Amino acid sequence: MNSGDLGEFELIRKAFQDGSPETHPTTSVVNGDDASVHAVPDGMELVISTDASVCDVHWPDGFPLQSAADRATCAALSDLAAMGAQACWAWVCVMSGSPDDLVELGKGVNAALARYSVELSGGDVAYSPVNALAITVGGMVPVGKAMCRNQAKEGDGVWIIGRAGFSSLGLKQWMAGMEEGYFKRYFEEVKPKLEQGVRLRELGVRCCIDVSDGLLQDASHVALASNVGMTLELSNLPGWDLLCHKVGEESAVRAAVSGGEDYALLFTAHEGMGWLHSFATQIGVCRSGSSVDIQLNGTALEALPSGYDHFA
Repeated sequence: MNSGDLGEFELIRKAFQDGSPETHPTTSVVNGDDASVHAVPDGMELVISTDASVCDVHWPDGFPLQSAADRATCAALSDLAAMGAQACWAWVCVMSGSPDDLVELGKGVNAALARYSVELSGGDVAYSPVNALAITVGGMVPVGKAMCRNQAKEGDGVWIIGRAGFSSLGLKQWMAGMEEGYFKRYFEEVKPKLEQGVRLRELGVRCCIDVSDGLLQDASHVALASNVGMTLELSNLPGWDLLCHKVGEESAVRAAVSGGEDYALLFTAHEGMGWLHSFATQIGVCRSGSSVDIQLNGTALEALPSGYDHFA
């Protein structure tokens, strides 16, 4: 039977309930009722985030829909990683004009959630001329231990887990219709750093953000919330030499500073915090002031684009 021959509720079952991840232990009313019901154990707090992903904005037309939905789901989970939360549940709304497309999007959602043992707790489908997803994710963190943007302190080091610039260059190569492009593979798959986020929180890190709209813009969010300044050195970024080799220094600067779509974790940590060098890279320091200064080989860079703006 073609997916287009199915009614709405049969289509939902085919797209989302067949092969969906197992129920989380804290769930008492599962997906399929008017709403899901979940318990939060003593000593834990609930962490909730929501994200949207739209064709021709977050992924190019012609990009495999299963991969697009997988990527969108992982991008939403990255917000939980930035808080140091254990990912538990997801609620997914999918908009599409094609039943077959909706099934492909559902497969991508389920694949991502199953990979990270996150329950599909509910959602909705709606007709739309444009394929899109709205994904809400939930998790848990010990009371008072969530990593927040307003906890950076003067003298803290600024660290990153992951790369900056690679994914945005991949998106450009996809948008340009390049059959072969070195950076396409970096865009095609998002790996939310959930384990690393929990590890940071357990080590005592209290300030973190995921880099989704560009290094400068997201670092500026932390600086503003924490009332500190930052100085960041681009040459310390993981993969910087490779980035420059592939696209040249000017394009590398632009991609790393304002490209977005990286889903790296940017965090601050006080001097002497152990074990960070084993899985993270220091790229700067917090100081007095309120601005984020970007340097390359010790020289300040001026007039840099700040990052992605949906309405610019």
